[in-house]
Amino acid sequence: MVNKPGLSRYQRKRSLLGVIAAMAVVNLVYGITFPLLALVLDAQGVSKTLIGLSTIAQAAAVIVIAPWTPALLQRFAPSRLMQTVTMVLAGLFILAGLFPNVWFWFPLRFVIGAMTALLWISSEALINEMAEERWRGRIIGLYSSVGAAGFAMGPLLLILTGSDGMAPFYATTAMILLAAIPLFVVTHRKMGYAEEQTDGLWKIFWLAPTVMVANVVYAAGAESMLTFFPIFGMNLGLTESVSLWLLTAVGLGGMILVMPISWLADHVDRMGLMALCVFLTMIALLLMPWLIRIPWVADVYAFVFGGVEGMIYALGVIMVGQRFRGAMLATATTLFTACWGAGTLLGPLLVGIGMDWFGAEYMPILVFGFFALFLPMPVASYFNARSGKSAR
Repeated sequence: MVNKPGLSRYQRKRSLLGVIAAMAVVNLVYGITFPLLALVLDAQGVSKTLIGLSTIAQAAAVIVIAPWTPALLQRFAPSRLMQTVTMVLAGLFILAGLFPNVWFWFPLRFVIGAMTALLWISSEALINEMAEERWRGRIIGLYSSVGAAGFAMGPLLLILTGSDGMAPFYATTAMILLAAIPLFVVTHRKMGYAEEQTDGLWKIFWLAPTVMVANVVYAAGAESMLTFFPIFGMNLGLTESVSLWLLTAVGLGGMILVMPISWLADHVDRMGLMALCVFLTMIALLLMPWLIRIPWVADVYAFVFGGVEGMIYALGVIMVGQRFRGAMLATATTLFTACWGAGTLLGPLLVGIGMDWFGAEYMPILVFGFFALFLPMPVASYFNARSGKSAR
């Protein structure tokens, strides 16, 4: 880890673990927001396209707030920002439950998106700053694993509470407050900035376009799945509970399998591993309509799918920390999160429109298209690196 003056080894480890633990908040918020609000709106007869547009409001906030975040990280301790944001998020979920209206949820989801973006950017910047290179893959793996645990908790909470009434909103608020507790053991310090400077988000993008686009594609696919998988599963004859359980299994796969795969990322070419994960995700999407209807096989399939797909995101975080330092790290982390917002903005909207046009059963094929368009980028970057050219 980076040895900062005035910060003991115990404080560094405690702070790192506190930030990692608190990131369950972000994935819990997304793990429950997307399926819960989609199910509520679908029960009201709202179209898939309008549900996708509602999701866009949450994603657009990430892009809007991204340019301002590096200055916030320079002025305030990231851990203090995270503490404040978790308290705000808890209140926002109560409001969402009290006013279950698609038009009210548009501005509300925008604010939720802005708050979660601040959490995401702050945590990833801190973790990458503190992670030593030879341990980076495993530390990010732990971070991704805990985040996936939060993701898995979302659908699981819905299974326990159902999607009707205030119960899921109260449960989510309680979980957010509990998950925020680790933030209070984090040492409040502003990020250290190296002497290097950055000319802005676009310069960072062109330094690592494959890594940034990876997060666009991952978010487009993952958030489309999170939003529409319960509707897709019910269209194939599964119950709401079974569909939500399979989403939980996806999250559990991301939580458990990402650890050994992240260990592998410290020992093999990371760009080649990303290309492999994208390819395997594409194969899994093609098989989805058949495998999720086979008892027991569906659980194993969802578990493995979650681990492989989730590693695409984890590898992106690892490579951002590998390539950038100081001021450029804060800006790169901000851009990486903004790319996630762009994917979340485009994915559910395009998939929602496609499901309205072609039918709900086409959901995995539509998501497959995102990864198919992206696959040539990591493949080309991998072979460029092997031939001595710069891999981006």
